[in-house]
Amino acid sequence: PPLDGGRIAVGLLPRPLAWRLARLERFGLLIVIALLFLVPWIARKFGQDFDIVATVIGKPVMIILDLVTTLTGLGNL
Repeated sequence: PPLDGGRIAVGLLPRPLAWRLARLERFGLLIVIALLFLVPWIARKFGQDFDIVATVIGKPVMIILDLVTTLTGLGNL
């Protein structure tokens, strides 16, 4: 939370918006957890694929792993 830029945004926004953002600051980690875990879980209940972690992190990690295994010669095992 101290490195996410929220304080900078509060300083740059007009006072009414800055006040609202500052009030949300204490819930920041809970909001992130909800976006990463709760929202995809609810979406699956409605038959939707909304996995933020797999989309944002999973695909690049798989590309890097494929590259590393190919470069090290372990990809053909």
